Amino acid sequence: MNKKYALIVVDMVYDFTDPNGKIFYPLNVDLLPKIKDFIAEVRKYGVQIIYMQHSVTKKMLEDSPKKTRECCLVGTKGEQIDERLEIRPEDLVIKKHKYSSFFETGLDQELKNRGIDHIIVAGTKTNNCVFATVLDAYNLNYHAFVPKELVGTTDYETNGVYLRDMGKYLCEVMSDQEILTRLQEGTL
Repeated sequence: MNKKYALIVVDMVYDFTDPNGKIFYPLNVDLLPKIKDFIAEVRKYGVQIIYMQHSVTKKMLEDSPKKTRECCLVGTKGEQIDERLEIRPEDLVIKKHKYSSFFETGLDQELKNRGIDHIIVAGTKTNNCVFATVLDAYNLNYHAFVPKELVGTTDYETNGVYLRDMGKYLCEVMSDQEILTRLQEGTL
């Protein structure tokens, strides 16, 4: 059986990637061009690109049991996928309003409709949205891979701790180059 793959690009939205964003993470300055290059490479292997777009209303923020900073508001530039990623018509953009890309979104159904059970997860923040996405992927029986150079958070120490734990319990953590090599060989 041929495996089908998707690259889930988590929350590379202006509020997180742009210096003028409401919650800008400086590590995303280096992360974004690396993700863009990786997208170009995995397209060669027929990998479905899916952009997850964190998008909330003020009411959602008010009703949340844990108060968070206001960002990624519906209808603002802050919720938009960073245009430097150059979304194509064949790519999917799915809005989400919690940390996990699977929670109350159409992601699971989109993957099932396409026969995809292997996913690569990249983006921001390793300890929140990337972790929650990988945890739910594990719980939903997806084979998940995280390219360690293509995820980031507020600091390298936190990033490392979460990568270690995800790799131990939930997914395969490896280099972006190893993922590309294994895609080419058909061994991912």
